[in-house]
Amino acid sequence: MAILKTANAKGKYYEDHAKEDVIHYILNPFKAKRYVGAYGININCPAESMKLISEHFGKTNGVQLRHFIISFYPNELTDPVIANEIAKQFMLFFASEYQVIYAVHEDKLHIHIHIVINSVSYLDGHRYYGTRAEFKSMQKYMHGVLRKYSIPCLEYASIA
Repeated sequence: MAILKTANAKGKYYEDHAKEDVIHYILNPFKAKRYVGAYGININCPAESMKLISEHFGKTNGVQLRHFIISFYPNELTDPVIANEIAKQFMLFFASEYQVIYAVHEDKLHIHIHIVINSVSYLDGHRYYGTRAEFKSMQKYMHGVLRKYSIPCLEYASIA
């Protein structure tokens, strides 16, 4: 059973350097060995790309980004190519409104995917707040994606 986690440590995602820190972590080459993707971002300077949008709309305070993780049990998904396809589809859920970057981590016995979105929309500057309705919509979408790969469930866990 796949687990969807939201990382939202108090204070951590509000800091000026949150985008740099989280993106640096998910792109760590010892963890993200082969599969990385992005939408609406210069992959060579992803945090700076996100900052430009936030600055353009005057939204440099508050939550800087949203960080999601989908973890798979060791025998549930062993092929990082499939994890990459799932990550691409997860990214597309947000890409119509937000800058997104993802990485598939292969450094543990279980493959897991990190998705980071800019909390400020590149369309009109509105924020992604992670409301119950937004979360339920994302969760429903991901259930559909995972069913395509015979992964039947998506459990939720929040990590601080």
